[in-house]
Amino acid sequence: MNPMRTILIILAFITTLCTQAGAWCSEPSLYMSKPTKPSVPWCVNEWDNTHTCSDWEIQQYYDDLENYRAEVDQFITALNQYVSEASDYAQCLFKELE
Repeated sequence: MNPMRTILIILAFITTLCTQAGAWCSEPSLYMSKPTKPSVPWCVNEWDNTHTCSDWEIQQYYDDLENYRAEVDQFITALNQYVSEASDYAQCLFKELE
């Protein structure tokens, strides 16, 4: 076999492998669950906008709300990442179909 032809066959093979390896599309996934809003303490009367809670109970509820807000921020960041990855995935699939 001609050495030049062998080199061309090897290059074609390597090019095919690289093209196929780069064409694999990774599906996005969302690993976080939706945050759960804390319940209003039993000692809060939402109708009258009053409460009979101790300072500790009110502070605990405020801390729970703060944690909830932080979890919501993390969830939104994860959702935005998911949307970005889903867009990349769709573009990758599109390129595979070309």
